[in-house]
Amino acid sequence: MNLSVIIIIESVAIVLLSVALTVFIVLFIRRDRALRKYLFRGRKTSGSNNSETDARLLAALKTTMENDRLFTDSTVTLEKTAKLLGTNRSTLSKAINTGLGVNFSTFLNGYRIKEAIRLLNDSNAQSYKIESIGNMCGFNSRQVFHRVFKKETGMNIRQYIKKINSAHAAV
Repeated sequence: MNLSVIIIIESVAIVLLSVALTVFIVLFIRRDRALRKYLFRGRKTSGSNNSETDARLLAALKTTMENDRLFTDSTVTLEKTAKLLGTNRSTLSKAINTGLGVNFSTFLNGYRIKEAIRLLNDSNAQSYKIESIGNMCGFNSRQVFHRVFKKETGMNIRQYIKKINSAHAAV
């Protein structure tokens, strides 16, 4: 056989294989999409149903934080909180992130700093050491307490205490 005929036959074979592979890939993608659609039918990825569920979950979370003072537990985690609320960690995390625009750690630390501010303003708690106040609010370490306090209030704890003392002296 002539060499040019062999090259033409090989080229045709390559083109046919390429077409067959393309058809196979297109059919595979269509089957995959159809299978996903079948498996996940009836499940909404977004919409009012998820928004309502997230809102109820956030309301339950806030109630638990405020009534049970969950934030004072230094061992509290997203996982433990989700289990307490009867959900999983990814659902709770998504609800906090989308509903409040913060992550769980920031949400939790917000409650802890509010409690620290309440204690620092309480005349009965004035005798507590700063480290004790941090522990009472759920912080594990003094450094984390100081860092989060400054981030949330814009001033360090000593500056905040001076501000309180000068406000009390002015009254």
